[in-house]
Amino acid sequence: MMDGLRRAADWLENGRPGERSAAAEAAEFGALLWEADGVRARERQDGDVYQLSLIGPRGDVRYEVVGIEGGWLR
Repeated sequence: MMDGLRRAADWLENGRPGERSAAAEAAEFGALLWEADGVRARERQDGDVYQLSLIGPRGDVRYEVVGIEGGWLR
């Protein structure tokens, strides 16, 4: 039983084998906007560049818009 709990705690912290952890994904792609059917949308503002990333089982897509602040998109 303890091995299962340790494995679950490890997966929560570091992600399952072959996956990114939630913390690593947030560090790379930014704050979570929504999640549905295994696809997540994350946003990040780096200076005057707004980034919107879609992360799913088939891969990642990142859109960048230069010269805007993303807060007004919501």
